[in-house]
Amino acid sequence: MIEITESEVIFGPFSKDDVYKIENSLGHKSLGEGIKIIEFTYINNDNLFFIEAKSSIPRPESDEYEKFWSEILEKFENALLLQFMGCVGRNAMVRDELPSNHRKIKCEEIFIHLRLVIPKIPSKHLPPITDFFRKKAHRICKLLGIKLEHVAVFNESLAINAGLVKKT
Repeated sequence: MIEITESEVIFGPFSKDDVYKIENSLGHKSLGEGIKIIEFTYINNDNLFFIEAKSSIPRPESDEYEKFWSEILEKFENALLLQFMGCVGRNAMVRDELPSNHRKIKCEEIFIHLRLVIPKIPSKHLPPITDFFRKKAHRICKLLGIKLEHVAVFNESLAINAGLVKKT
């Protein structure tokens, strides 16, 4: 079993066959400096989760808010491309290091989920932040057939309830 500590929470435990630590992968490192990417991907049945964790988020009125979202989208887009290039064999390094259950993915049948986990965010702020995330992710969701309801921001409580984070 694998646990991943990130942004003050412990993700997992997950089977090693279900988790691809894409951020620290050889496939990601082989691309060189400057390619931003999410923490990990996790498969559960017909659902493939792309997980990014942040300890905080800038206030919407701050100058950093748009920059924050641009970086988040860049990380998810890069992860989606790298993961699927490995799944279809276009990136041999990624293909060879994908865990066994990731190599079995049927791209046309898998449900893709994008999850941004910000552990300490109050629950009352999650709906407008999730709406903003969905708005920003609209283009990539259309291109890849990701349902907008599969794009969400979770705090620690929601992540625990979803089985992504270990209760401490």
